[in-house]
Amino acid sequence: MKSFLLLLVIATLSCGQQPPSQPPAGQRCSGRNFNGRRCCTPEQPCGFGEGDCDGPLDGGSNDGHRGCEGNLVCGSNNCKKFGLYFHEKDDCCDDPSALPERPQPVLIPGALLEPPAGQRCRGRNYVDGRRCCTPEEPCGEGEGDCDGAGDGGVNDGDNGCRGALVCGSNNCAQFGAYYHAKDDCCEKPSGASGPRQQTKGWGQWTQWGPCSASCGAGWIVRTRKCVGSRCGSAGFPLQDRQERICIAPDCNDV
Repeated sequence: MKSFLLLLVIATLSCGQQPPSQPPAGQRCSGRNFNGRRCCTPEQPCGFGEGDCDGPLDGGSNDGHRGCEGNLVCGSNNCKKFGLYFHEKDDCCDDPSALPERPQPVLIPGALLEPPAGQRCRGRNYVDGRRCCTPEEPCGEGEGDCDGAGDGGVNDGDNGCRGALVCGSNNCAQFGAYYHAKDDCCEKPSGASGPRQQTKGWGQWTQWGPCSASCGAGWIVRTRKCVGSRCGSAGFPLQDRQERICIAPDCNDV
């Protein structure tokens, strides 16, 4: 079965066809929209085109390339080429030749090169690591890493940030050059925001929302909330989010 899946992925990529919108039958790891993050582990490594793996390009504590079989390597935000059903932040096992070179850092004017004295959460390049900002110990503006809805799958929503702050997505560079490119920081909302997440058991899934596209490929989303006093504590995330591909046929073809 794995050999068949490998040949199917290679044929799709080499022929320039659009990646599939649903996981192939029998694929074990299909990203955080289906199996959650880090489905590919050293104990159960993945084949070509499967994810999510936790590789060195994610920074901080990671599995290196051991979450992938043989000589395969764990890519970075590269799963979309294997399937539209993957989340944009999923990392998939890939051929070593496809591994991108590390770009030079882009310094934003005014961004600090070192964390301010006394800052508790400084991202995955420091001992604080990923998800330093939690509902139990939320962060202030410019601190990270938080685990927000932009990461997909099970996450804390905006509850890892104080007050009305929200958890951004790969946005920490504006606050400091010492952050990793994938760190998410607490920031002020860009505009009017909806109600904050309420406070393990899971509530019911919401209905799938409308397709994000009026024509062609888009996303539908549904969520469910953690219910009970232990929500937000270790092992009990606050919310779960799933996405699926939708195809809106209402296009005005000329």
